[in-house]
Parts: sequence; structure tokens; C-alpha cells
Amino acid sequence: MLMRFVGRASFVATFITTLVLGLAPCAWAQQVPHVLVVGPLDNYDALVAGMTEELQAAGYKDAAKIRLDIKSAGSPDEAKAAIGAALSTGVDAIVTIFGPATNAAHAATDKVPIVFCPVADPVAAKLVASNDAPGGNLTGVASADAEASRRRLAAFREALPDLTRLAVLFDPDFPPDRVQMKNLEQIASSTGVTIVSRPVGDENAAVAALRALGRSDADAVLILKEALLRKAGDELKRAALEQKLPLLAGDPDLVTFPGVVAAVGPNQQKQGRMCGKMTARILGGSKPGDLSIEHPDFELLVNLKSAERIGVAIPEPALKKAVQVIR
Repeated sequence: MLMRFVGRASFVATFITTLVLGLAPCAWAQQVPHVLVVGPLDNYDALVAGMTEELQAAGYKDAAKIRLDIKSAGSPDEAKAAIGAALSTGVDAIVTIFGPATNAAHAATDKVPIVFCPVADPVAAKLVASNDAPGGNLTGVASADAEASRRRLAAFREALPDLTRLAVLFDPDFPPDRVQMKNLEQIASSTGVTIVSRPVGDENAAVAALRALGRSDADAVLILKEALLRKAGDELKRAALEQKLPLLAGDPDLVTFPGVVAAVGPNQQKQGRMCGKMTARILGGSKPGDLSIEHPDFELLVNLKSAERIGVAIPEPALKKAVQVIR
């Protein structure tokens, strides 16, 4: 049995130990299924853990049952190289982490099943025909399509029930931002929210846009490109506190950021389990094109310190539902 996954390094070490113990020759002789997991894996141990746990639950417990290669690829070129190497030796399924690795796999093969875990909007990216019937050789989890955007916005409104005008700062030159912006605009009206869009190309533009907003313009601000929050943290923090505008974030790690009152993001382990279950079904004979696209569970995290400084009240039901509350 593989040890419980603690981190990617420990998982790889355990897998190598299994090989050394002599299970691998048997596995190779029996031509066990070969699965490649590829993408920028740093900080996503929980996602990979969920995937491997689901594979184990489906019976793929050790090297006698599955050959699992986990390759960290920090760039499209690295992903392309890892995918090419796997295809050259034979691979039964590819699990891709995020868009660049998915695009590399999509370009490399139209025959080997691909499970993306996740991409923003697979339909908009023309990776699949539709959410219900993907067709082709890809399926997986969508994290920012119209349905995912609806779920995230609903969670934000649980924390801020009076949210009717949401300012969204987005980078028009960043494809994921364009996709999310389009989907937010598509679903906003049905949720009772008006989107106030502000294109920003860099952190300086983000700070300027936030300083130009007031409570008469928006009830809260969502910054889609989280790298801007990280790069211009102090400036954005001061601007948000000065303008008394609560910040919202899609990355759970950013809930600690001063000025952010709520973050809504996917549970990485549950998301990994979704992808692991899909992969197991494909190894069992299902076609990826017949497996509907899934959407992750979005968890609410609340920063009461920021809320109090800005003068925002978070309802008690939202606090009870939140998986983390910073007091």
C-alpha cells in the first residue's frame, strides 16, 4: 500500500520505495496502466493527494496496480517535454494541472484521455464541445466558467448580503481574466448583482483604479488577477482601507490580506478527488468525452479583522458556514 500522501516529495519517495521493493517489475510485466500527472505542482499537494486517494479507493493501490508519474512543470515547455516523453513510452491517461499543461496535452494527442484539474472554462477554450457532453479525449473540472462563477458569486453574497454592485478589476491581456470577466457579466444579473468592470494592466493601474472607486460606485471589489494583490499588497491595502471598500479574493490564501473580507475558493483536496474518480473511470473503460465536466466545491473564508476596519458586518450564518474565520 502506498503511504498516506503528505506532500508531493513524500509521495514520490514512497513510490520509489515501492519500485525498489520489487513490485515495479511485476507491474511492468502485467502492463499496468500508466498515468502522467503534470503541471505546476508547487503548493498543490492537497490536490494531488485527493487524486491519488481516489485512485487508491478505486483499487489502484500500489505499483502492482498502476504506474503513476508525477511531473512538476512550471512552464508550458516543461509540460510539453514531460507529455512528449510519456507519449513516446506509452501512457494510458494524462492528468493536467491548469491551462498551460492542458493546452500542451491537447496539442500533443487527440487519442490519449486527458483529465484537466482544473481549467477556467473548457468550453470557451474550445477544449470540449459542452459541459454535459465534452466529446473528444478531454474531460475534467471547470473552475471559472459560468456555473463556477455563479457559485462563487453566491458565496460572496452570503458574506455580503447587501452586495449589489461589484467592481471587478481585471487584466484584459490575461486570458483567464477575460474568460472570468465574460462569465461574471453573463451570470451577474440573474444573481441581482451589477458588475462594474475596471481594466487594469499592472499593479499601479490596480491601485489607481481602486483609489478612484468609492462606495457610491461599488459595494465591494474583486481583483481577478491575484498576482496584482501580491505585487501591490501594501498599496492596495491602504487604498481599500481608505476607500472603505471591502476586497474579495478567489484564492483562499489571500483571506489574511488586510482589506480582504472574504475569499471563496475551491477545496483543493475535493477537487483532486473529482479528478481522481474521473481518471479511475477512464482506466476502467469509460470514454472521457462521455464524462460531464464537473465543478469544484467553493469554500468561504472570512477575515473579521478587515471587515471591522472597513465597517462591514458579516452575518452570523456566513460565519458559521465559513471554513475559516480570522478574528
